[in-house]
Amino acid sequence: MASIRKRGDSYLIIVSMGYDYNGNRRKAQQKTVHPPASLTPKQKEKWLNEQAVLFEMACKKAGQQVNTGITLAQYIELWLQEVAPNKLAKSTITREKQDIARILPHLGNSKLTKLRPEHFRKLYADLRKEKNTVTGKPLSENTVAGVHACLCGILSDAMEGGFLDHNPAWRTYRYTGKKKDKIITDEDTVQKLVTALEQESIKYETYFKLVIATGMRRGECCGLKWSDVDWQERSIHIQRNVVKVTGEDIIVKDTKTSSGDRYVYFSAEMESLLREYRRECEWETEAHDERSLAEDDYVFRRHGQPLPMTPTTFTWRFKLILKKHGLPEKLNVHSLRHTNASLLIANGTDVATVAGLLGHSQPSTTLDIYTHAFDKNKKAASAALHDGLEI
Repeated sequence: MASIRKRGDSYLIIVSMGYDYNGNRRKAQQKTVHPPASLTPKQKEKWLNEQAVLFEMACKKAGQQVNTGITLAQYIELWLQEVAPNKLAKSTITREKQDIARILPHLGNSKLTKLRPEHFRKLYADLRKEKNTVTGKPLSENTVAGVHACLCGILSDAMEGGFLDHNPAWRTYRYTGKKKDKIITDEDTVQKLVTALEQESIKYETYFKLVIATGMRRGECCGLKWSDVDWQERSIHIQRNVVKVTGEDIIVKDTKTSSGDRYVYFSAEMESLLREYRRECEWETEAHDERSLAEDDYVFRRHGQPLPMTPTTFTWRFKLILKKHGLPEKLNVHSLRHTNASLLIANGTDVATVAGLLGHSQPSTTLDIYTHAFDKNKKAASAALHDGLEI
């Protein structure tokens, strides 16, 4: 993407030329332009953007030399060293490495510029025949979809770096089979779960009830600080996500997407529980840390440490609670988020509001995930209309 810098009465357009075959950054190309004086500010902005696009196209077309000998494995090695660390979180890179391990035995020795759509289609077909080394079952379609997404991302970066002039993996994947419905609990099971939680320690009761009440992700709930809680508005500002990668220290980072930085709201009953839990935290902090609880402290903090608890701790605890109280063991912590969304939809909340509360970047994401829940509302609305009109 070209950048534009103002230089007095002129403007400098700068185009990054990516990397050469050895991974060294190529010299950026520059061009000075002078917008016509008669243009309005809005017209000038449009004119500059057009000039930037045209100059970038000319640079990419004229200066690119592709190393026809580099293999996919060689580029991926370069990508992991030079590109990925500057654009992806550690947790994402760890996940990408799992997909790469599935890709390399099939396509690693293939020359980057010789890859064609049929190579990727065959890869996906072969992966569907492979078995998970842990469960012994065939790889899930979600795993195959993840491999495709990983490939598209890597090859897009190869384009940006000048190794390719197009992405051969685009539009080569098609989902096969039936997508599994999200695990959602009905209201009766939710009530049983709430009753069960009231028999657990106040820490776990508060955590799981917060997820049910707000639809937060596991890591988002772990990342809460007391300063994020607005008692007067009964709101919580979600602005962090906690991730634990195997072999790495716990990571506290920004929310999954920019739209994930949001506010959610809680009831008077939830406020009462939160205040009771805070008093418990104040007592523990004074007794064990010999200090007062600070607003910058994590709501769910490791005992005697300034770090937040890890999401997997709550995953493990939730399974124990389900087993102890005879509740469906197919449920998981994330299913509580789905349950929150479904209850909102069942109560007639519009899709844009649900998307905002869940932190989805687009309402279309919410529609895609919770199609069945919205369909039920549509059927109910249609039936009510027909009854009212006596059709």
